Amino acid sequence: MDSKLDKIREVIRKAQNIVLVSGSGVIDETGLNGIRAEKIVYDVEEKYGYSGDEIVSSLFFSRQVDKFYDYYKNVILDESKKKPVTVYKAAAALEKEGKLSTIVTRMIYGSYQKAGCKNVVELYGSAEENRCPICGKIFDSDYIREAEGIPRCDVCGVPLRPGFTLFGELIDNGRLTKASNAVENAEVLIVAGISLNSATWANMLRYYGGNKMILINDREKTGDERADYRAYGNISEIFGYVTDFKDK
Repeated sequence: MDSKLDKIREVIRKAQNIVLVSGSGVIDETGLNGIRAEKIVYDVEEKYGYSGDEIVSSLFFSRQVDKFYDYYKNVILDESKKKPVTVYKAAAALEKEGKLSTIVTRMIYGSYQKAGCKNVVELYGSAEENRCPICGKIFDSDYIREAEGIPRCDVCGVPLRPGFTLFGELIDNGRLTKASNAVENAEVLIVAGISLNSATWANMLRYYGGNKMILINDREKTGDERADYRAYGNISEIFGYVTDFKDK
């Protein structure tokens, strides 16, 4: 690894309050499709007649709940190409050391929690928290995946509400506030798999007033110069190196 990565490694070693902001690039490395399934957009449109953006909207859910849940089960929750990603385990190790205070992510799969992380802000909610709109009972992703047809509450018999925010709905203000506060108070801010010019992250990252923003991404993008340190390549390999993580 080059001296640039060694410098990032040294910054992380000395830090006491690190915040990780994790974006779609990390999801891509995992092999999961994500909510919008940008990587298979043509396959989605050919199968469903709509784009992923259209299907995961509140309007579509209210009108074609059966097709929505087919997409949810077979595209969003498709794990046929899922791969292990070092970022999750390395983040859990940093948190256990007391160095990583918060993880902010758009991911809905609970991957960081499954690796052992505790303080995770999921801006768009979670596929593990699908809810009955009547009694409030929560159902995980396995229940959604294994349900025949439209997943329904086993108590009330009504269709479940997906655990993540649909397009056309407002992101939970409590999550936004918690994430913004974490970014604002970070000593070191690591942003992984993110375009700094995207609307969601540009608004979030403006709260960071420090001088130790570390960008780790697969390739260079417009706006990257806002970061104080940059590294490009395989996100997991770089993240594992700069955090001194040794996978068992």
